[in-house]
Amino acid sequence: MKKSFYLLAALAVISNTTFAETTLTEEIYNTQTEVLSEVIIPQDSKWYFTGRLYLETEDIQNSSKVRRASNKMEKVGNSEDGLFLGTGVAASRDRLTLDLNVERRYNGDVYSFKESTRDMTKVDWKVRYQLFEKQGFHIKYRNEQADNFRRDRIELGTDWNYYDNMFTGWAVIGHDKDKSNGKNSKGNFWEFEFGPTFSLTEKLSINPTIYNIGEFYDNYEMVETQIRIMTPYVVNEKLTVMPRIRLTLDKNVDDKIDGNYKKSWDATFGNRIRYELMANYIINEDFSTFISIGYENEKRDFENSKYFGGVNGKQSHNMWCGYIGLTYKFN
Repeated sequence: MKKSFYLLAALAVISNTTFAETTLTEEIYNTQTEVLSEVIIPQDSKWYFTGRLYLETEDIQNSSKVRRASNKMEKVGNSEDGLFLGTGVAASRDRLTLDLNVERRYNGDVYSFKESTRDMTKVDWKVRYQLFEKQGFHIKYRNEQADNFRRDRIELGTDWNYYDNMFTGWAVIGHDKDKSNGKNSKGNFWEFEFGPTFSLTEKLSINPTIYNIGEFYDNYEMVETQIRIMTPYVVNEKLTVMPRIRLTLDKNVDDKIDGNYKKSWDATFGNRIRYELMANYIINEDFSTFISIGYENEKRDFENSKYFGGVNGKQSHNMWCGYIGLTYKFN
């Protein structure tokens, strides 16, 4: 996605207001909003600093019956809701970017502001280098901690923009080591998204992408493939709106029991769709905000109730989600 169309300063971790004679473009993938943006990298010896603050919510409808019990499915109530508060800072110089992000994740009935044993703190340390003009690489270490749980993650990733926006995307692979209630486990994952961007008019463009994620852990396996379509529209020099649809083609979740993986549930074509409306607003040359609201409609087809409990068949799992982020450039 191009700076001339999106102006996603709220997502950029590098200042794009200072230019030198020689510049590079850098594709920045924002892990909170899953939106890729392009920024200009000043090619000089000065350090540039930005800070961010964001709030994200997930509100699952209480009527969603996706919790397995003895010969029945139970409603999740407020137990699976989430509220995530994060802050971070980035420092950039020439082709190098150093990034630190801290996020507090409140799980359960978060709107009552009660503490939960499942509340978690997540810290990311990331180093990114623009190795080529059109492609950068990063390494990230993540630490997650909650009561009786710890996760250590190592992630390698890349992002690129080739052939004049016809091949733009990002990809990551990683390894997790978990410790829960004194027991150790591990897992590997991948995640990627790529696709072209087409300019329809001077202000309107369309960005169809293929998204895939795979998680392979000691206690479960999951693979999901989506088609995502976003249509950014530049309202004016300060405001860009970005409607997006995420359509799942197939999602399979296998849980491990008695040493073997067995299918727990899946969501086939059209049974998991998220509708989103995102907007980026440039307040001034240093301060910007990114806002998103979405609704996800999902039907899970449960299997193997004789192993996992519950009942076989489709159950709805619907959710509202929101995000607001602020970014400030200190230079």
